[in-house]
Amino acid sequence: MTIDPALSPEQVAALSREILLCQRLLRKLWADDSRRDVFARRRSCYRILYAIPLGVPVPIDWQPAPHPQTSR
Repeated sequence: MTIDPALSPEQVAALSREILLCQRLLRKLWADDSRRDVFARRRSCYRILYAIPLGVPVPIDWQPAPHPQTSR
């Protein structure tokens, strides 16, 4: 997957920070409703970052595949 070229570098950085914040929160949250909210927020950020249309079903815990050079 590639990042949406219509986004500015500042927007990409802001979305990346938000995704990392969601990742940190998910490690600390235990309540199902709170986790569901953070999963939804993270999924929305991924949709914007990768320009995934709303019509495409994406599981709530979806994450893109790691880049081959950083997967190790």
